[in-house]
Amino acid sequence: MEVARIRCSIFMTLLVCCSPAAAECVVNGPKWYLNTNDRVTLHATMNAQGCGHTYQVAGTWRMDKIVALKPPANGILRQIGEVTFYYIPRAGFSGSDNYVIYICGKDTWGSGCARLNYEVVVQ
Repeated sequence: MEVARIRCSIFMTLLVCCSPAAAECVVNGPKWYLNTNDRVTLHATMNAQGCGHTYQVAGTWRMDKIVALKPPANGILRQIGEVTFYYIPRAGFSGSDNYVIYICGKDTWGSGCARLNYEVVVQ
C-alpha cells in the first residue's frame, strides 16, 4: 500500500475546514502529537452543516493509518481523501454526539498513534 507523504508548515496542528455552505465549526482542545501516543478530547461546536477536520504536519512525515475508530451515533463521518474527515449530523438533529479518529504515522521525532475523541454539540 502506498503511504501518503505530507509536507506543510504547520507542526501537528489540527486544521478545521468548513464547507462552502457557510458551516460554523469551532474546535477547542489541547495540542496532540503522534510520537507521544496522545489520547485527547476535542470539543466541537457546529451548526447543522457539520464540521470538517484536516490533519497535516510539518517536515517529513509518513502517515501509516487514519481511521474512524468510533462512528457518531447521530450523524455520519465521511473520509474525504487521505487526511480529511467530515462530520454531518442527522437531518433535524441538535444536541450532543461523539466520534473518535485514530491517526498513526512516523516523523523525525519518532512514530506513534493519536486517539482523538471528539465531543460534539450541534446547535
